[in-house]
Amino acid sequence: MSAATIEVPIEQQALTVVERARGIVVANAEQRSLAAEIGRVVAGLYKEAEEWFKPMKQAAAKAHKEICTKENSVLQPLESAKQYLSRQIGAFDERVERERLAEEARLQEEARKQAQAEADRLAQENAIADAISLERDGDVAGAMAVLNHPAPVEVYVPPVIVQREVPKTQGVSAAVAWKFKITNEALIPREYLMVDEKKLGAVVRAMKDKTSIPGVAAYPESGARFRA
Repeated sequence: MSAATIEVPIEQQALTVVERARGIVVANAEQRSLAAEIGRVVAGLYKEAEEWFKPMKQAAAKAHKEICTKENSVLQPLESAKQYLSRQIGAFDERVERERLAEEARLQEEARKQAQAEADRLAQENAIADAISLERDGDVAGAMAVLNHPAPVEVYVPPVIVQREVPKTQGVSAAVAWKFKITNEALIPREYLMVDEKKLGAVVRAMKDKTSIPGVAAYPESGARFRA
């Protein structure tokens, strides 16, 4: 059977032979022979279908490749420009944030010093008042001790917040992308590792029952190969 003599659409032929194949249950030698013959028909139709669709796939692939090439010639420069502008904006925002935090820290330290100066002033005033009282009571030594060692006064220093000032543009929002780099592959936990099934399959097919890989059990699966 060739593509030139097909009268029934290839899709219908495939459905018909698949339905026939799935209706076969091999329980004796005769049914095995029938399954083998149908398998050869399936293999032949499979090959014929590949040949039938091959020119269409090649044409579609060629068209797709040409479209993708043209698309990439436009999209790649645009993507590069977008990433460049994004990095420029990100670098500016980071610089502004560092400056904001530095100014916030400077103002916070200034507020702390002012609060400490006020606390020292209040402690001194309290010490003078206490010393006067002690001296009136005849405790000159106590008055001197209070003056020399004023009791500290606690004051509350409110946190200083410097508002973030970044220009806002409609359609543009800040974005932070977290990335990673592997510093020591040996320390990566098992749940983040991926089994190389392709490599395992190659080893099992080569070693067969001699396969010896921890955590892997090699086993045979019987079947049949069909040629058209």
